[in-house]
Amino acid sequence: MMQKRVYQPDRNGQPFFSNPKVTIRKNAQSPIFSYGGIVLARDLIERLDVAKRIDESMFLLKMHSPYHESDHVLTLLYNFLTGGETLLDLERLQGDEGFRRLIGAQSIPDPTTAGDFLVRFHDFAIEVFQGVCERIQDQSFSLLDGACKRVGTIESDSTTLEVYGSKKEGADYSYDNRWSYNCLLFTLSETGDLLHTELRSGNTYSSVGAKEQLPRIIDRLEGQFGRLRYRADSAFYDKDIAWTCESKGVEFFITADQTKPLMATVMGIGEQEWKRFKSKEKPGQKGAKRRKKRKDLKRKISVERKPDTKLKGRSQVASFEYTPHEWGKPFRFVVKRTEILDKDNQLYLEEGMCKYDYHVIVTNSAESDIQVMRIAQQRGNQENLIKDFKYGLGLSHVPTGFLNANRAYFKIAALAWNIKTWLLNLLKAGNGAVLRFKRFLYKWIYQGAVVSYTGRDGVVLRIDEGEYFYRFTRAMSEVANL
Repeated sequence: MMQKRVYQPDRNGQPFFSNPKVTIRKNAQSPIFSYGGIVLARDLIERLDVAKRIDESMFLLKMHSPYHESDHVLTLLYNFLTGGETLLDLERLQGDEGFRRLIGAQSIPDPTTAGDFLVRFHDFAIEVFQGVCERIQDQSFSLLDGACKRVGTIESDSTTLEVYGSKKEGADYSYDNRWSYNCLLFTLSETGDLLHTELRSGNTYSSVGAKEQLPRIIDRLEGQFGRLRYRADSAFYDKDIAWTCESKGVEFFITADQTKPLMATVMGIGEQEWKRFKSKEKPGQKGAKRRKKRKDLKRKISVERKPDTKLKGRSQVASFEYTPHEWGKPFRFVVKRTEILDKDNQLYLEEGMCKYDYHVIVTNSAESDIQVMRIAQQRGNQENLIKDFKYGLGLSHVPTGFLNANRAYFKIAALAWNIKTWLLNLLKAGNGAVLRFKRFLYKWIYQGAVVSYTGRDGVVLRIDEGEYFYRFTRAMSEVANL
């Protein structure tokens, strides 16, 4: 028999949720808006001279009536930084008097006007805008603490963006037969910065264009960071990429294609040469009381439903010198082999020998085999970063039917992403490489506020007293002192 629930009022004798009657009336006083934290982004944009740099370099409009090139770009930036995911979301900002007061705008471009601006981009204009973004990024790097710039790890990868319109210029069928675009991305592991983005046709191979962009990126970063590294998966296993890093003194860690000649060399490694490999222990574990491990439910269910499931056991590493075809000289290859187990945790045997899963890294690093493999495995966060960039900013929706317009849109999105990253890193308000975009919006941007005028050129932003108020005012002071 079910026990009757006893209703518990709070200490004052009132219910926790009393649900008072609500009456809705028009606000006749100072406007209220829901993303008061956008003033942080506004001040950083002003500190980095984003609008000035754009207007000095870009000339897409024959007349400025009333908008300049920077007005259109900033409008799209603010759309991303307030959670907008399509051009139509600009209508929110158009009707938000509090937002317009805060940025000092008489009006906000209409979605169709913003779309018309994007369509004006041509190949040269996109290159110019990329250069503007790079100069802004260089300035942000110069503001970082020296401790943050000891090592810079460049990573490259690509991602597929499926599109549904049949008239999208440049769309094509990808390797997995999806009608799509393909986007090449270079990122910086330590800070979470997007160094370069390039939207391409859907049937473009991942590494196309990478060997042309990598030298430029290295030249740009070598004066900013004490030591540079390059890390990528097997799609970027390319002689030219490896030699670019080698010639410029950059450590590289690239997953190698498991060709027959390479794997024949791997199979020739003596048993005595293999060393036990463990992932690095998490900070704070040594000497601390360890919690009891919870059951691996995924593994348990996999074994129950798929009796032939193959599981992974212990790992070992070894290394050797090998000259890939046409690479010109031998390079060091570090290989990890992982035992394959059956459902009873017994080793799989293949022709009387243990069966292994192999992962091979080509490198020019002087680090130990174990450290090389650990550095290479840290590339996993880049996949999370790319996924967050794609879905956190709503880039699964490609806005126009023109390839260059969409390329420009993605580069503006990358600038919005970097503003988020710079705010977190420069203000020491979080890790820009880890904190996800939506979480950033909830933590720093989405805050109810009232905006009122205090004179001809001044406004007052009123925020309720509390934890956010003190965190926000400290951050405002730090932006002003950059």
